[in-house]
Amino acid sequence: RSVCNWAGIAPTGFVVLSASQRTNFGLVIARAIALAPPALAAMPAQAATTASTGTQAEVLDTIQVAVLLDMDFGRIAVGGAGGVVVIDPNAGSRSCDPTLVCVGSFGTSELQLTGSDASVQVNFDPTFQLTGPGVPIVAEPQFPGGPGAVVNISGGTTVVKFGAKLTINPGQTPGVYSGQFSVNLEYN
Repeated sequence: RSVCNWAGIAPTGFVVLSASQRTNFGLVIARAIALAPPALAAMPAQAATTASTGTQAEVLDTIQVAVLLDMDFGRIAVGGAGGVVVIDPNAGSRSCDPTLVCVGSFGTSELQLTGSDASVQVNFDPTFQLTGPGVPIVAEPQFPGGPGAVVNISGGTTVVKFGAKLTINPGQTPGVYSGQFSVNLEYN
């Protein structure tokens, strides 16, 4: 056997063992291998297993919207102070501040939604404007449940109603004011 003699100096990372230490070290390794748990021994090959699962997807109809009725606040007589008119979509009623006189017919906006039987989330901007001969009038849409409310299309169709809170400016110029608001619909 050839033994390398480093003159008693071991290079970094190496340990120089004497002949008796090498024999003892070999016995320790042999015993460790003999006592190794069966899990470390070679395992027989396992058979592969295959499983199948079903999958599906439902493609929904595009949501169609038809305007059945436009919102109408009716006729409003304005004193010098201005005021608020509210059309309530739940009750189908109109209320006017004491500084205003509301007369004539009025109505909520009614939209017919057509699509797949599913839940639909309704969103809209918090305000819109009615413009006419004077300063624009600010309105706030009113919808049961507010923005983000969910309605259900059943039997392929449903009708939703919108109202609004209209803030008439002090000294509002007489005339006809009109505007539009957008409704965003998304399957939920």
